[in-house]
Amino acid sequence: MKSMMVFIAVIYLALFSYSEGQIIDTPHGKAEVLGFHSWSLQQLLDTLSLKAPGKSIDQCAAILKRIGFPDASVSRSFSKDGKFYSVVTIVEPQFANFIKYKKIPADTLKEVSAWSDGIQFFKKNPMEFQVGLINYRSNKIFADASQLIQHLNKEKIRELWKFISNHQTKQDKELALWILNKDGNFKNRVIAASLLINFPESDFVWWNLMDALRDPDARVSTTAMQVLDYFSKNSPRKVNWEPAINSLFYLINGTNLYTFKTVLKVLTVTHISKKLLPKLFSKSNGHLVLSYLKAKHEIEKNIAYEFLIKITGENFGYDPLKWQDYLESIIK
Repeated sequence: MKSMMVFIAVIYLALFSYSEGQIIDTPHGKAEVLGFHSWSLQQLLDTLSLKAPGKSIDQCAAILKRIGFPDASVSRSFSKDGKFYSVVTIVEPQFANFIKYKKIPADTLKEVSAWSDGIQFFKKNPMEFQVGLINYRSNKIFADASQLIQHLNKEKIRELWKFISNHQTKQDKELALWILNKDGNFKNRVIAASLLINFPESDFVWWNLMDALRDPDARVSTTAMQVLDYFSKNSPRKVNWEPAINSLFYLINGTNLYTFKTVLKVLTVTHISKKLLPKLFSKSNGHLVLSYLKAKHEIEKNIAYEFLIKITGENFGYDPLKWQDYLESIIK
């Protein structure tokens, strides 16, 4: 047993070397871990080496879930040195009650015949679907010289836009909302979420798209996230979020961490009311937002900062202790 532990320790040291704070070097580049409350980085790495030996912390969120974290995410970007910089976010086991995905509807319907073109497009052209949705009706995309865009079929993107723009009636909106919440067929839910991009003037649409971020099917939640990202960039306005407070509570405290940055951005640009703060953070004191505020990576740090300023009307800079004291005083 002792020799086995020594062997694991050797593998562990070979795979990981420490750097400052919560940032470590991995075989894929640097990784920053966010979401710690009572755990330490050492404890996490020890658990990983015992339960998933040889696996890197930034390899896959599914590994982190498998070893006991209720939710986790891994996002990668390129740092200035051209290497990967990963941000790993975890929800510790004691906060498992913050993780609540929606139940898949019991009734699985046939593919909606009126949406057959869109469903076939989604099946055959997944990249054009995603990029086309994010850039809906923006011809700037066709001047984009990036390698990804240049490899896409531009005519297919125009085809997607035509399909979406042909579904802008009140009946289209009502059907999409019903399907998104009642249909067990994920392909129908994906198209329903995409068609709601036509209705940014409706608070009800914003609420349902936000709730769809808790859809257990990542294809559906990702589509809803893309539409909300589109809204936040192209149709920002004040939204009354109080009727959606239950979904917001779970999302802002750790459910589907892949959508967490979008949640913060959307709530910021829609001027979420300060009066909702006690309900949002009643059991967490804003732990996850404050964890992002402490991040070394600028994207997460600034998103949290801008959200806190908008929802509170205060500005304590990037001082997490002052923000923590303030939030606790509001939540009590």
